[in-house]
Amino acid sequence: MKQNKMGPLALSGFIIGPILGSGIFILPPIVYGIAGDWAIAAWAFIIVISFIVALIFGFLSIQFPGDGGATNAIEHVFGVYVKRLAAFYLIIGVTFGASAVLLTAGQYIEKLNIASDLTVSYLLLPVCILFLLARINLVGKIAFGMSIIAALVLFLGGAKSLLDAPKTLVIASSFSPSDFSYALLILFWAVFGWEIIGNYSADVIHPKQTITKAILISITAISIVNLVVAAAIQWADFSEVWSGELTITAIVYSLFGNASNLIMAIIALFLCCSTYFLYVGGLSRLIASLAADHVLPKLLGRRSRHNVPVIAVFAVFLLNLAVLLLVQAGVFDLENLVAFANSFLTMNALIGIGAGVVLIQNRFLKGSGIALAVAFILMLIFHSSMIVLILIGALAIYYGVRQVAVNREVKWRSKAEER
Repeated sequence: MKQNKMGPLALSGFIIGPILGSGIFILPPIVYGIAGDWAIAAWAFIIVISFIVALIFGFLSIQFPGDGGATNAIEHVFGVYVKRLAAFYLIIGVTFGASAVLLTAGQYIEKLNIASDLTVSYLLLPVCILFLLARINLVGKIAFGMSIIAALVLFLGGAKSLLDAPKTLVIASSFSPSDFSYALLILFWAVFGWEIIGNYSADVIHPKQTITKAILISITAISIVNLVVAAAIQWADFSEVWSGELTITAIVYSLFGNASNLIMAIIALFLCCSTYFLYVGGLSRLIASLAADHVLPKLLGRRSRHNVPVIAVFAVFLLNLAVLLLVQAGVFDLENLVAFANSFLTMNALIGIGAGVVLIQNRFLKGSGIALAVAFILMLIFHSSMIVLILIGALAIYYGVRQVAVNREVKWRSKAEER
């Protein structure tokens, strides 16, 4: 089975594109509009946070390998029912988030007047699923190729824009704590993605070395691209080639001219497909692990000869299809779909960070993890709808009560044995 497993580069393919994701298209102009000259500092700060989150989840993945990913560490620290709580938060988040990813790709392709965003999403869904049924190392190499192409185009476009028409590279405006903190809050959405790495730990060669190298490769590539694109938006002069609202498409105009919309549609397709591969591939492995633990039907744990959890992949396909049908029916649009998904993904990340805080001995990472947990809680409170908070709370109460009951039973048995 070794030949079907991933090395550092293939695993990086599951990380770079997805974490760049849709954020690289929408965040730089928004953050610059909020923080002005201090936007680049906000990006630098969030990159440090991303590195901390990557280290925490990388540690958990290495210490507790398996298809369950970070939920294995959560079970060790908090118990089996908290593990299931985190798992179902992730299942809900990815079910809605993966559908939003397909719609995002559809919106960029729609600008080419080929088909509507929803039509494109329906077409992309089975194509992505077919790729996920292939050998994991093949999917990783495809995702890596997509990620590298997208990252190179964005990096080269940003660098050329800065070289062709640079403004003065200074921070001239006064610092506004409120604007800076709000920019950081928005940039927190660029942090998510690292928590899914652990679900692939059973599919890599030599997990400790592979995961460590993949994280270093990925965080380096992601940081460089983010900083160059953010710097181009802030310090390149597009007045002679671009009019109207400033978008990321402007930074590749110097490379591709009138073909920029087509190129950006292709890049969006690459990054969104990479994101779909990461999340749905990881989720299908989590579902298979829950089936093995008899939490979900045993059938969902069935695997192909390439060790792909095929039934779980098809189950996610049906869930994503159902969400797209809800979008078509007008129940969701892209904006509230993303908001719904992010709330549940935040809860999953929050529980994982909590496990990391307990297990990691490094004081810096432990303190940073606590600060991040507080930030995530505040972000949930102020940016989630009441319905979402009720759903999150109901699940937490249900599994929390069951975990408390188990803990009491264990404690009672321990005391009985002592007697």
